[in-house]
Amino acid sequence: MEAKPKYIEIHEWIKKQIISGELKPGERMYSENELMEMFSVSRQTVRHAISRLEFEEFVVRKRGSGTYIREKKEQEKRVNSMQIAVVTTYIDEYIFPGIIREIERTVSKEGYGIQFASTHNSIESEREVLRRLLRENTVDGIVVEATKSALPNPNLPLYRQILERNIPLVFINSYYPEIQAPHVSMNDRMAGKMAAQYLIRKGHRKIGAIFKCDDGQGHLRYAGFVEAMMEARIPIREGQVIWISTEDGRRMRQEEDRYLGRLEDNTAYVCYNDKVAMEFIEILEKHQIRVPDNISVVGIDNAEISLHHGTALTTVQNPLQSLGELTATVMLKMIHGIPVEKDYELMPTMVERMSVKNRHRSPLSMVEKEKILC
Repeated sequence: MEAKPKYIEIHEWIKKQIISGELKPGERMYSENELMEMFSVSRQTVRHAISRLEFEEFVVRKRGSGTYIREKKEQEKRVNSMQIAVVTTYIDEYIFPGIIREIERTVSKEGYGIQFASTHNSIESEREVLRRLLRENTVDGIVVEATKSALPNPNLPLYRQILERNIPLVFINSYYPEIQAPHVSMNDRMAGKMAAQYLIRKGHRKIGAIFKCDDGQGHLRYAGFVEAMMEARIPIREGQVIWISTEDGRRMRQEEDRYLGRLEDNTAYVCYNDKVAMEFIEILEKHQIRVPDNISVVGIDNAEISLHHGTALTTVQNPLQSLGELTATVMLKMIHGIPVEKDYELMPTMVERMSVKNRHRSPLSMVEKEKILC
């Protein structure tokens, strides 16, 4: 087994003393010189360890004075605020207004109010929000949608602090598997599978896809897509799967060549969500590629945006109302000390509209066309 780096050893030793109470809130910590002598390390190593403790908000540096153990409000001293923090990637767009309304409606029945915050799917914004919540220590529970949950996240120590303070924490939509807290979401794997299965039933065999690479939901939806294709014994052409980041999704139309250049002979696409699907349709139709005549498209979520087009989008229904209500219910149970499950995954359903062509349907004969015209 490899030896731990010295700065980690120092960090863990000091952290253990803080948690055990040997170093008390407000107390001056060992000086850099003392730590250098105690561990036989350089000043740089000591400063690295202290910076890590400062990032995790265990200590605070005071210029000209030294480093002190951070004063923390103990859980038992915090008066119930009857406030719950809801932190989502976005607040007033896409599917989030519906989810947030349902959370607010459910918790308000028990007299709780909501503090809203948005991270815009940014790691830095998430860190600022979490630090503020920890610093103010004025909410009875926190509902969070994980930020770029498929990527390593430097904010995990802040989530662990939330748990150490016994503040109820519930993840919604996406989550961090490293943090032991319940999560409520749609079954994203099944959503991806249902979207692909629908296209397969309609006779499509050459199916492309667009999924997000930096969110856990994207990976789960891709896994479902792959499962459906394998069960139908359809080759998975990996070159026809386009992976996009959050930033890529915001500029799809500015990078249209990336999508047009990967069409090849595909007859249909599964898209990560309705927003991506609608952007993709706009690119196609700008270049006279008609949906569904030339290419069929399926989205996921059944957001309002799925209806804002001449060709209404076939999509997978995300049970938003049930999602919001269940998230609020789990949070309230945790606040009241009632045991809850670890995972809650709601089943999606298919919403059939006009963006998918049925390739089993044979073309009309001339006689049939004449009958229709008459």
